[in-house]
This record gives sequence, C-alpha cells and structure tokens, in this order.
Amino acid sequence: MNEKKKYRVIGSVLYCILKLLSRTLRIKIINESGVDLPASNYIVGFWHDKLLIPTLITPGFFQKRAVLVSPSKDGELISVPLEKSGFEIIRGSSGENSVSGLLSLMRCLKRGFSIGTPLDGPKGPRLKAKAGLLYLSQKTGVPLLPVGGQYRRKLILKKTWDRFQIPLPFTTIVCILGKPWSPPDDGELERCAESVEQILNDLNDRAAAYL
Repeated sequence: MNEKKKYRVIGSVLYCILKLLSRTLRIKIINESGVDLPASNYIVGFWHDKLLIPTLITPGFFQKRAVLVSPSKDGELISVPLEKSGFEIIRGSSGENSVSGLLSLMRCLKRGFSIGTPLDGPKGPRLKAKAGLLYLSQKTGVPLLPVGGQYRRKLILKKTWDRFQIPLPFTTIVCILGKPWSPPDDGELERCAESVEQILNDLNDRAAAYL
C-alpha cells in the first residue's frame, strides 16, 4: 500500500471514530449577533486547536461548504473525514502569497460557498492569525465569521504544535458565533490580524463561561 492510500485508510477510520463520538456530544451554539447563516456565505475563521468545533457545527448551517487543506501528509489524513462530512476539499495554503490556494478559495466564494480554515494553520505559530483569509475577505467583500468554543472535558495533545484539543465522549461543547467582521478596504493586514486574534481569544474566553 502506498503512502497516500495508507493515509486515506487511516482517515476513513478517523471519520468513523468522529461520527461515533459526535453522537455522544451535547453541543450548545450561541449565535451572538443573530446572523441568518443560510442567507449568505462567510469565511469561517477559528484556531487550529479547535478545528473539530466548526467541523461539527457547520454542516447544520451551510449546504455549500469548502475547506482549505494542506497538501501535506497531515492534510491528506484530515481531508477524508472532511470530504465524507460534505466539505469540498481545496488543496493549498492560506498564506497571502499562496496564489493557487487563494484563487481556488475566491472561486468557491463566487459560487456561493462558505469556506473555512484555521487562521493559524497549517503549522502555526499557534494563535497567530495569518493574512491569507483576511486578504481574501478584503478583496471579495465576503465577511469573516469568527468562531470560538470550549469543551467541558477534553484531551489535549501536548506534543503537537497547536496543542490540539479532542472532546471526550459525553461531554458538552459550547460554540460561539461572533459578529461577522470585514477588514477595512485600506486596512493593513498585520493590524487586521491582531484585531482578529483578539476577537477569537475573547470568544473562546466567553465560551468557557457557558460551561
């Protein structure tokens, strides 16, 4: 078995595990700004350590959804459960200079898809927003929908760069949908990234208060 097939097999097993896990979870969704999610498309932004939260909740809101996945081995692994969950997979990186990935995302937005990818992915630094998706929002006019959350009980993978979090069975997840946000047309992306970092961190802190 070649390496790609091996990772796809592992990804299929991972999908089955996540499917079983999701049936045991209690999920609370707090829509702070009362956004009518199906009425428009968004660029969904979140931190990499909370990747499972938007993966679990977005199928209930967006029929047309796409996700940017790294072309790395890790990307191949997670692409299978995302694909089986109804996401269209786009290969590439979210960096401002990653032309191919950004163009593919732009085409998806024009087709009415909502897109998402961790703002600090695929390899960090942890909790530091990259400019790619902010640039995309600035150029297309599609707002960023910040998503925060917390697990009541979780496993933290301390050896991973992002300290990835996995909810334990039968626990509660709180997900907070923030107010849609767009960078100013003439805004400096570095300053915009700092604003988004604060928004996401605040959402995660507030989510903890609901547990």
